[in-house]
Amino acid sequence: MPKKKKPYFGKREEQAVIDFINSNCPEEQNRIFNEYLREPFRIMKEAILRKYPIHVGNYEMEEVEADALSHLIEQIHKFNPYMITKSGKPTKAYSYCQTIIRNYYRDHGKKTYSEKKTNLPYYDHSDDIQNNPEHSYEINNEEESSPINDLINVVVGEMEELIDSGTLKKNEELVGEAVVNIFKNWETLFLENTPHGRYNKSITNKFQKNKILLYIKEYTRLTTKEIRESLKVFKTLYFIKKEDFFDED
Repeated sequence: MPKKKKPYFGKREEQAVIDFINSNCPEEQNRIFNEYLREPFRIMKEAILRKYPIHVGNYEMEEVEADALSHLIEQIHKFNPYMITKSGKPTKAYSYCQTIIRNYYRDHGKKTYSEKKTNLPYYDHSDDIQNNPEHSYEINNEEESSPINDLINVVVGEMEELIDSGTLKKNEELVGEAVVNIFKNWETLFLENTPHGRYNKSITNKFQKNKILLYIKEYTRLTTKEIRESLKVFKTLYFIKKEDFFDED
């Protein structure tokens, strides 16, 4: 008669969860996790994801699973092994952990599906966007110097120094380089073609915000969320330099 297969999450793992949340020693918690819980949790998060497929959006599957495990570790201390279920039996860590992971996957799926509906593909809707004045603004391409051009030059210089300082995160460096490139080459990147097949430098041209975002995405290969987060440091720099610039006048 073949041996009964041992469950991946049995009495030993149940006790390990209790020992983990009752310990106040990080070293002890790490030992318990690595020895008793790491592999069972890996099996659990992969099994749940196979059973409940989700919309992953602009994320790698490994990233979603890793985030689910991190979320479980953050929430595991809330487990109460002395709570009695409706059936009159003590609650199990197995059921609690499964619920935490399943709920994380469900919430992730809802969030990324909502992002998909909000961030529609640019090429599918570019005509409507370009003809909508709410999504564009104008820059007059004049040769002479202006306060705006002078401010942009100051900001670009400060951005380049910040990028070269080595204090930024990798994503921030990528986004910063893309923005600097836009400022330095906007005449080539964004001016509309004339009927003569070349750029007419005397006309007023529209800057579509969506075109800029698309360019940054193509340059950095980052998601909209990652770009938005990485832009924060440069927004702060811009507002500081803008205030200083006009205070000097």
